[in-house]
This record gives sequence, C-alpha cells and structure tokens, in this order.
Amino acid sequence: MADAGTAVITADSGGLRLARDRGFISALVVTAVPVTLQALMSTSRTMVDAVLVARLGTDEIAAIGYGSRVFFVVMLATMGMADGGAVIIAQFRGSGDTVRTRRAAAVNTLITAAIALAAFLACLIWAEPMVAVATQDPRVVDLGSQYVRAVAGMILPFAVISSLAAALRCVGQARVAAACALVGVIVHLTLAYGLVFGHWGLHAYGVRGAAWATLISTCVEALLLASYVYLTGNVMAFRVRDCVDGFRNGIAAKIRRVGVPVALSSTSWALGILVYSILVGRAGTVELAVLSMVNPLESFAIAVFIGVSTAAGVMVGSSLGKRDPEQTWRLSKALLLWSAGVAMVTGLILLSAYLWLPFLYSGVGRTTLDIARHTVLVLGGVFVFRAMNITIQNGLLRAGGDTVFVLRVDIFTQWVVAIPVTALMTLVWEVPFPLVFLAINTEEIARFFISGIRVLRRRWMRVLVD
Repeated sequence: MADAGTAVITADSGGLRLARDRGFISALVVTAVPVTLQALMSTSRTMVDAVLVARLGTDEIAAIGYGSRVFFVVMLATMGMADGGAVIIAQFRGSGDTVRTRRAAAVNTLITAAIALAAFLACLIWAEPMVAVATQDPRVVDLGSQYVRAVAGMILPFAVISSLAAALRCVGQARVAAACALVGVIVHLTLAYGLVFGHWGLHAYGVRGAAWATLISTCVEALLLASYVYLTGNVMAFRVRDCVDGFRNGIAAKIRRVGVPVALSSTSWALGILVYSILVGRAGTVELAVLSMVNPLESFAIAVFIGVSTAAGVMVGSSLGKRDPEQTWRLSKALLLWSAGVAMVTGLILLSAYLWLPFLYSGVGRTTLDIARHTVLVLGGVFVFRAMNITIQNGLLRAGGDTVFVLRVDIFTQWVVAIPVTALMTLVWEVPFPLVFLAINTEEIARFFISGIRVLRRRWMRVLVD
C-alpha cells in the first residue's frame, strides 16, 4: 500500500502529468479518503444535532447552532495546534528520524491538551455570557448556555483525538482514526435520538440530550484511538520521557514556531465566524436559525477538503524533508489540480441542496426554510474559493512553515474585509440574509487571490528540520 510520504513518483513529471500518476493518486487517496471520512463523521454530529433539534422549534435550533459555533472556535484552536505540530512530525518522518518523530508527537499532544484545558475552563465558567452576546432572546440564551456547559467536557478528549490522528496520518495510518470516528458517530447517533426525544427508555432532555450524546461519543472515540496506539505498540506510542526529551532538545520550540501561529490563525478565523453569528443573531432569531441550518451543509463540504489539504500537507511536508524543491513544486501543482476538480463537483452538490433542503428540515417554518434555500445557492456559488483556500493554506503554505503569512492573511481578509461589510449589511442596511451570507464569504474571495500569488512565488517552500 502506498504511504503518503513515500509514494514513488517519476522525477520528470510535470504538474498535469503527475496528477494522473498512479503512485501520486494512490498516495493522495490513502491519506485523503480516511481523513475525509473522519472529518465527515465528526461533522455529522453537528448535522444530526441540528436535524433532531430542529423538530423541537426555531429557538432550539438557534441555540444549538450558536452553541456549536462556540465549540467550533475551540475545536479549530486545538486542531490548528495539532495540525501545525504535524508539519514538524511529517518533516522528521520524511528525513527518516523515527525517534524525533515520536518525540514531536509527544510534545504536540501535550501542547494541544494544554490549550484544550484552558478552553474547557473558559466554557464552563462563562457559558451564559458567551451566548448572551449573540442574542437578547432569554429562551435562546438559556438553552444555548445549557448546551455549552453540557458539551464542554468533550474538549479534552477531542484534543487527544486531534493530536493522535495528526501523528498517525504522518506515518500513513490515517484509516485508524477514521475507524474510531465511525464508532463514535454510531454511538452519538444512537444516544442523540434517545436523549433528545426520550426513546430507548431514556428521558427526553432536548438540547441537553444532544450535548450529552456529543460528550459521551467523543470520549468513546478518544479512548478507542488511544487504546489502539498503546496496545499495538505503535511507533507513535510515546512516553513521558519522550515529552521531556522533546522539550530539552529543541523539538518543542520548532513545534511552537509552526503550531502556535497555526493555532492563532485558526482561532482568529473561528472567532470571526463567531462574530458573524453574533451579527446575524442581532438581526433576528430566524436569521440565526437559517445560519444554523446552513452551517452543517457547509461543514460537510469543508470536511472533504480537510482530507485533501491534510494529504497535501503530509505529502508536501515529507517531500520538503527529503530536500527536493522541484519535486515539491510539481507535487503542489498536481494537488491544486485535484483540489479544483473536487471543488467544482462539491459546489454543484451544494447547489442541489435548494431542492432537497425541505426534506432535511421538515419541522422548520416556511419562511425560515425559503431563506435557507436561497442561502445554499450562495454557498454553492462561492464554495470553490473556500475549497481552494483550504488546500492552499492548510495543505501547502503550512507544510512549508509559512504560518505567519497565513495568520496575517486570515486576520486581514476576515477582520478588515468581511466583518466590516457584514456588519454594515446586518446593522445598518438590513439586507436579505442571502446577501449577508455573501458578505461573510468575501473573505474567501480575497484570501484566494492573496494566498494564490504567494504559492506561485514559491517562497513558502522551506525545510524546518535538521
């Protein structure tokens, strides 16, 4: 089976020729497909919760939608740190240094867990103010704060999942995390159905039931993944000594240099997403409910490109570790070609949601549903920019350690371009929500052109390990 970091590809291949190469396609699929499946299954928790809770009413779906946005910030911060550290793991793996690969995984897990612990305490203490900033509806605030407090416990096990899954991807074992995620999804679906509505002899807990299902299923997934790593004697089964050595010999400093800007970039972007939710919430509960309905569809589409970008990061990082810049550039062009093709197909699927959205959210009012249907048309039209940005930034630029540039671009396009435009449309002009959603996505259009120019100049291809 092809390994994402060791695929044999002819040295004279150009970007288009390489994109058709069987070795390249095999390496891409081996990492991308399991990661995509894992991301889809993780995202399905949000989708399941939204579909089930939508049957309870508009207030309930608005509350769980905004509560999910709060955890989206936390999840991106932990995933950003884990994926940023994986850049160093992949380059050590490419250089053939197994010992320092394991030490890097140990340090990466420890730092990611520390970030998760701080986020857990913040959500536990300030749940109500976090929700109240987005809406003045007392019922939505009450339901949202219940959800945030109940689901806060999943942050630490999610950090374990993120860091271990990132490490396993670097050694070509992405399928393990996907298998554990499948079990987690089955547990979540079963518990959510029972705890939200009171089936299987359980009490009906509504919004809190959805939160508890998420918490329990995440803990099960983390336990399975950790058990696999340590019971099978996996190369990533690090010990306390690996953590200590990682901090002593400078690996921790390398991970902080790459991982912290990635975590800050992810957190900054997620906070911007939270600001969008706050602005939309100020516009009205119906608008917040529409955003909550569209978000799971968008998250599903993004999950596909999490797989592509992760595979790109592992392959490019390993190639850089071998110190072959020309092959790295050919590899990057082939990855971009594949991303563009998959992005167009995904955009068409999102456009088709206009037809089948009423079947998904049958319990939602007609007015809310009509607004949501027009919004998914906007989503399908602009998604190609979002998809390409994920591959360019998360896959290519971060693999070369260009994380500070990514951070600057994210801050500029979101906080200088998109958020002011969205604020004008929601607080001043009061335009229809589909146009507000288009304003939110202006950051993706701006980011695509800025980051694309950076890739073409090839200044991002740097070797970060000795």
